[in-house]
Amino acid sequence: MRNILIKTERLVGNTSLFFANVAALVLLALVAVTCIDVVGRYFFSSPLVGAVELVRICMACIIFFSFPFMFLRNDHIIVDLIPVFRRGWIGWVTAIVTLALTILVAWKIGDRVFDYAVRAFEDNDMTEYLSIPRWPVVGFITCAIFAAAFTSFVRLLSILITPGKLPDENHEEGI
Repeated sequence: MRNILIKTERLVGNTSLFFANVAALVLLALVAVTCIDVVGRYFFSSPLVGAVELVRICMACIIFFSFPFMFLRNDHIIVDLIPVFRRGWIGWVTAIVTLALTILVAWKIGDRVFDYAVRAFEDNDMTEYLSIPRWPVVGFITCAIFAAAFTSFVRLLSILITPGKLPDENHEEGI
């Protein structure tokens, strides 16, 4: 069981890293679009047509493609008002409950976004100015959300097989 979990964690790590790299490339594209728009607007009095649409698409992709890597490294924002909930058996139970809720919420959001992607495909939904089909972008975002949910599931399994102990969260575990 432990060997299968190790191989699954490695696969999840590679998948998460792939989505993070795609998010980085989209961020690079966003920088290029913004630079072209600013230079065109201020030096040539001709802004980039559809820049607002491209920025919206890029921002959505950056946010959702970052989810699997963030969930894998447990890089959520944490407010430690009561630190006892992060140690020992209480921390272990708290981590299980938190991960279960995370999986449930991510799965529900992924399901809703998938429905939107299917509807956008069926209706041939396009963006306003550039007529970019919405379904491929929303479909890849759906994949990223489900990958994040699966990443949380793998983290939950790794916590469940070590009762009372939390995995080391120093981000040095093979990533």
